[in-house]
Amino acid sequence: MNTYLKNIQKDFVSGGIDRVEKSLNKDFGVTLRSTYLDLELRNPIIVAPGPLSQTTSQVVRAASSGFGGIVLKSVVGEDRNGDCSMKMLRTKPTYVRWVNDDEGNPVYHWNGGLDLRTFTEYLKFAEKAFKIGKKLNFAVIPSFLCHLPKNIDKEGWKVEEWEYTVTKLSEAALPMYKDRKIIFEIDFCPFLKREKLAVDKKTILHWYRETPKIVKENCPNSYVVPKIMNLDFGLNFQTEMVKAANQGGADCVVIANRFFRKFADPNTKESYFTAHGGRELRIINQTQIAKTKKAVNIPISATGGTYSGKHVYEYLSLGARNVQLVTYVMKFGFEESFKNIMFNPQDGLLATLFTSKTEDPKWLNLNRK
Repeated sequence: MNTYLKNIQKDFVSGGIDRVEKSLNKDFGVTLRSTYLDLELRNPIIVAPGPLSQTTSQVVRAASSGFGGIVLKSVVGEDRNGDCSMKMLRTKPTYVRWVNDDEGNPVYHWNGGLDLRTFTEYLKFAEKAFKIGKKLNFAVIPSFLCHLPKNIDKEGWKVEEWEYTVTKLSEAALPMYKDRKIIFEIDFCPFLKREKLAVDKKTILHWYRETPKIVKENCPNSYVVPKIMNLDFGLNFQTEMVKAANQGGADCVVIANRFFRKFADPNTKESYFTAHGGRELRIINQTQIAKTKKAVNIPISATGGTYSGKHVYEYLSLGARNVQLVTYVMKFGFEESFKNIMFNPQDGLLATLFTSKTEDPKWLNLNRK
């Protein structure tokens, strides 16, 4: 098998991921192609929204490196007058640090937020990104967040922010999506906890029920995919958030966003609050997915603590349709990270696929020869 993996990696170097697809199909009856709802992916590995999805050159590199798609850095929405109630999420980080989890994996600590640009500035980037997606036949997915009421008994929704943001993003995405439904990720980011917004269970569930409705009212030709927050209310409440999103008309969910917690450095004894992932996040998210699949009939895009093709395979085997990752790519670069996740002879996706004794994941169109 190691010899075959070396040969197929040569196919990748000479002809890209499409050449790999042809070789796998010819030799084993396997296709790596996957989906994000009805958007076809060359493979199920997606670059998640973050520092590596905020420029057009990054979109091009993600596509040329072999990834199945990219979710653009999440933007904070505005109304048509430029008013933005969630401006506090456009926070420039005051620290960026790398630490290791207990497996030795790199974990990214920071206290920034969503995209720093105004919505008007961001739209110029998004329009170019979707045109690149069309040209390269590469999946590009928008992600955003608008006003969320802090107390639903005292504060209404500023719907005008959602109306304008959804309308302008859908116009920007048309060159790539055409007549297909546009996929909108709603980034319920961990910094909502930092800003003391994600504290009341009733309000949080209301957010997940209402946002899909608001988005679809303003863009009926759309899929809505809320990202589930990792809060500290227990696993049952994590499932309740998914159920609320499903009740509100969500078409898929992302499980699940990073933690926002206090971290104590064992070496320096320094402590600080940070958003972070790592092994702990992967374990919790995989547990969430397994529980969610039993409780709610809704597609899942997985994310969190992914450092190898084996981790991708684990998520897919649990029933996720695709897997989003960013920290590993930030540490090792687009090209090296994709090659390692796909072709590593010990724990790459292909090696895991061909040596696994478990049932093949449902995403895989497999007819072993």
